[in-house]
Amino acid sequence: MTAGAAVAMTAASLVTNAQEPYGSEFLRQSQTELLLQIDQIRQETQALRGLMEELSYQLSQMSADQKTRYLDLDQRLGELVRIQRDAVAVKPTQTSPSAGRGGFQPSLVAQVPVPEISDQDAYNAAFEMIRERKFDEALLAMESFVQVYPNSELILDARFWRGQVFDVLGRDQEAIETFKNLTLAAPDYRRILQVKVKLGKLLIKNQDVINGRKILQEVITKSPESVEAGLASRELEKIN
Repeated sequence: MTAGAAVAMTAASLVTNAQEPYGSEFLRQSQTELLLQIDQIRQETQALRGLMEELSYQLSQMSADQKTRYLDLDQRLGELVRIQRDAVAVKPTQTSPSAGRGGFQPSLVAQVPVPEISDQDAYNAAFEMIRERKFDEALLAMESFVQVYPNSELILDARFWRGQVFDVLGRDQEAIETFKNLTLAAPDYRRILQVKVKLGKLLIKNQDVINGRKILQEVITKSPESVEAGLASRELEKIN
């Protein structure tokens, strides 16, 4: 038994001696790998920091460019308003009778200057005023747009937003008139359902419940699955 115990102790000692070098080597490898990972993370962090700085610079440039474009649109809108006012102020003029011919010369009508900006730019500038809640200026800008660009495809949108601004300002009768005109002039307008919901609500608010209810019901009947139909239904529930 004593000899067996000695053999067992010797074997255990050999196993321990064999494992110790392996354990140390494994630890050194783990430390090396960890250091490499840390170095890689440091490099990636530096790269990300550089990327963030680049993105921050680009954002600053975009902000500066946007401000420049806004100022340009604002300047163009001022020109648009001036042209519209000049157009309203201009009246046909007629020269005095010609002594030599004994008659009148043809009427000489002053030429209204053509705006140098596109209808899209003018519309964008006017709409930007709505975004900034400059409602009085927006109304003037949209009205000027309608006068200066009567054939623009954006005319209906300009009228729609004028109605919306009237509504926001509590000028109900002007909003009602604007939306009524839209429904009559452009029944196929892409926002006609929104127009009718707005019109119906305003009519009900101003004690014209019968016509308001009728218009809201038209929305539900015409497009029962639309978002506007849901809004119309909720408005009708309020008065039932």
